[in-house]
Amino acid sequence: MTDNQSVISGEFDRSGRYDAGLKSLARSLQLTFLFLLLGIIGTLIYFFSGAGYFSVEPQQAVIVTRFGRIVGTYTAGGHWFLPYPVNQFIRVQTSQQLLEIDFASGGSGGDALEPGRDNYLLTGDANIVHSSWTVAYRVANPEKYYTTLLTPQFPVEHGRITPDDVFTDADGMSSTRGPVTFLRNLFRRAVITVTGASPVNSILYAGQGAFSEAVRREFTALLAAADCGIAVENVGLNRIYPPVRTKAAFDEVTAADNTRSTLRNEAEANRVELENEARSAAAAVIADAETYRMRVRARSEAEKTYFLRILEQYRRSPDTVPMALYTAMLHDLAAAVTEGDKFVLGTRSGKKQLWMKLNPELKKSAAAEAGEGK
Repeated sequence: MTDNQSVISGEFDRSGRYDAGLKSLARSLQLTFLFLLLGIIGTLIYFFSGAGYFSVEPQQAVIVTRFGRIVGTYTAGGHWFLPYPVNQFIRVQTSQQLLEIDFASGGSGGDALEPGRDNYLLTGDANIVHSSWTVAYRVANPEKYYTTLLTPQFPVEHGRITPDDVFTDADGMSSTRGPVTFLRNLFRRAVITVTGASPVNSILYAGQGAFSEAVRREFTALLAAADCGIAVENVGLNRIYPPVRTKAAFDEVTAADNTRSTLRNEAEANRVELENEARSAAAAVIADAETYRMRVRARSEAEKTYFLRILEQYRRSPDTVPMALYTAMLHDLAAAVTEGDKFVLGTRSGKKQLWMKLNPELKKSAAAEAGEGK
């Protein structure tokens, strides 16, 4: 440096402020570098430790994607991967979820039904009914659920299930799209299909259970065809009813059906009672007939045995047996006659004669004799 430069420099920085500024700038740069170094070290520590760790909460599944490609699905435990932007962790709710679907009228009770405003169903015999349903489902295959449906990028965010997206079409109509909207429309299709093939009587009265089961089977088949990883837990028919304007007519039909059922039950009870009485009477007649048959048969057998014995004796002694039978008959006849109606005559001459009244007068009762005395 020449003398002139030294003089100029000395004159320029005579107060020393230029040197102090350089020193301050150097210290600032050093601090900035230190902070950047600490930030880089902290980022690296976080990047290789906590940022890539996740634990699977109960009734949830975590899908891990690496640069947008699925590398695994985890349903339990804790896991570590390189964090974003290398990997992303997508949580999917796997617990049971409920979906309410209504086919109800949106107008007042006296208004006519209006397509586009009111929800209703047409039965197979061209009747209108309303209904409300509760569908219980769960995500059985989180990976299929996430890749086949219009699922939000993060189905579970901040501990809450993300609702379906709202979009507006070219005509300015707003609607939603997503897994819940898909399930709702698929279930509505199942209900409309089954209702259109069923008569109103079986839907409203006789076969509500069969109707609900048919809707569940149709909805399950549609989900299986969609292959979207969702399983049906239960389909509940909360309520089904006719339009308000026709409710009175349907109530009359219900009352008539109840009356018919009551009369039919009473007739069935009478039929059973009469059948039981007839069976009891028939059993008694059969028992009496069997008793009479056994008695007649026993008597016939006894008479047969007696006749054969007499026949055998007659063959041995043809003259003696008739006299013995005659004597036995007289003995029985005399024993049957009372003492006042038989007499023995001729005891003195040595010959005895027995006289009997064969048709004695009947004795009068004490009450009859008392009446004649009066």
